[in-house]
Amino acid sequence: MSTSRPTPVPPRRLPQQPNLEQLKKQAKELLERFRASELTAVTEVCQFERNPDPSHFALNDAQRVLARADGFESWPKLKAFVNGATIARFADAVKAGDMTKVRSMLASRPELVGKDRAGNDEHGGLHYAVLSRNAPMVKLLMEAGADARKGIWPNRDATSA
Repeated sequence: MSTSRPTPVPPRRLPQQPNLEQLKKQAKELLERFRASELTAVTEVCQFERNPDPSHFALNDAQRVLARADGFESWPKLKAFVNGATIARFADAVKAGDMTKVRSMLASRPELVGKDRAGNDEHGGLHYAVLSRNAPMVKLLMEAGADARKGIWPNRDATSA
C-alpha cells in the first residue's frame, strides 16, 4: 500500500505589471487559508517551508512562501523586483553610468551582477560597462562579483568582458 502525497501546487506567475499591495494581500490570504487548514494553502506552504507550524506561522512566513512560489528566494527580493530591480533596468543603469542606482539595485538584488540581459542576449552589466569604457562602473561590478571571464556565445573567450 502506498502513501498518497498531496499534488504540488503549480507555480505562481507574476503578472506583467506586478503590484506590491496586491502581493501583500495575497500573502495575508495565504496566511489565513493556511491557518484554516485549507488543503491547497497547506500544500503550497509545505512545498516551500520545512515543517510549518500553523500556531507559529506568521505573515513574514506567508510572504516568503509567496516569494518562493513566484521564483524568488525571499520576500525582499520579490519586493525589489516589483519595485524595479530587474535585469533590464540594471543593464540600463549600467549603460547610463548611474552608479547610485546600480549600487542600490545590487544592495537589494546582488545576483543581478551575474545575470544575462535576456535568454537571447547574453550581455551582462559588466559587458555594458566595458563597452562604454566606464572604469569606475567596471570596478564596482567586479567588486560585486561580476565574472570577467564570462563570454558571449559562440565565441565565449573572444567576447568576454
